[in-house]
Amino acid sequence: MRIDWKDIYKTGNVPIDVQHKQWFNKVNYFLEATDKESRTVAAMKMREYTRLHFQHEEELMRLTNYPAAREHTRRHNDTLVHMRLLMEQIANDTLDMEKWRAFLLDLFGNHIADADLKLAAFVTSQKRAEKISPGGVHSWWRTSGHDGSHRRDNGRVSMPGPLDPIG
Repeated sequence: MRIDWKDIYKTGNVPIDVQHKQWFNKVNYFLEATDKESRTVAAMKMREYTRLHFQHEEELMRLTNYPAAREHTRRHNDTLVHMRLLMEQIANDTLDMEKWRAFLLDLFGNHIADADLKLAAFVTSQKRAEKISPGGVHSWWRTSGHDGSHRRDNGRVSMPGPLDPIG
C-alpha cells in the first residue's frame, strides 16, 4: 500500500526534495499502519510534518515574493483541512484507507509535481538573477533546516532532516 518516490516528484531544489522524501516516509508509515493506535500515531506525525513543511514553503514564498503564493497557500490549507478530517475518521472508525491512499497519491502527483515544481523553478530563477541577498534565502535555507540539517528550537527539532527516524 506504499507510495513510492518517483523522479517526477523531484523539483530540482535539493532542500525541498529532501523534505518531500521525508514526507513520503511519514505517509508510508501511516499507510502501512495496521491498527487504530498505530494509525493515529502515524497520522499525527504525518500531519505535523505536513504542517511544518508547508510553513517552511510559505516562508520561502514570502522571502522570494513568489507571485503564486496565495494559490499555493490555499492548496496547503485545503490539505491541512483534509488532514484534520483524517484524524476525525480514525477516531470515529470511519477511515477508508484506499480513499486516503488515493488522496495522498493525488496530493503528491498534483501538488508536488505541479505547484512545488513551479515554486522551485521560481526560487532557482531568483537565485540565478541574484535577486536574493546573501543573508536572504540562501542563509535561511541553511539555518532553518531546509538543507536537510536539523535545527533545534527549545530542544525540539523544527524540521526533520532526511535521517530523522520515523517512529
